[in-house]
Amino acid sequence: MRSSKSLEELEGEVWAAPTFESNVAKKSYRLRKVPLSELTAEDLRFLIGQLISLEYTVPLAIDLLERNILASGDMYIGDLLRIVAEIGDGFWRENVELNNRLVEIKIEAEVAHETLREILVSLGRREFQ
Repeated sequence: MRSSKSLEELEGEVWAAPTFESNVAKKSYRLRKVPLSELTAEDLRFLIGQLISLEYTVPLAIDLLERNILASGDMYIGDLLRIVAEIGDGFWRENVELNNRLVEIKIEAEVAHETLREILVSLGRREFQ
């Protein structure tokens, strides 16, 4: 769902500019004006963490995660997957297709973990057994 439209345009709702000093409020306000096609993994991590426009941000995040399970924002490797996985159950019950895609990503992560463990053990890294 890449789009040249911003969250503001898609939702038809323009937020008032923050009238107080808050980096979170300023960043949220700014990112709502960015076209979806220009949102980075960090932008998505931030917006999802703030529960902003999940109906638009989560599909984009899942698209990224399907291409690179360790797609990351600025916090740590895998932070995008972590923030998506922390979304409440209500969202996933209402978005079954997205939930199914996330389950597939989880299965892929488990397979990758097991493969990496086997490789490290075969290289003599017994602490990984």
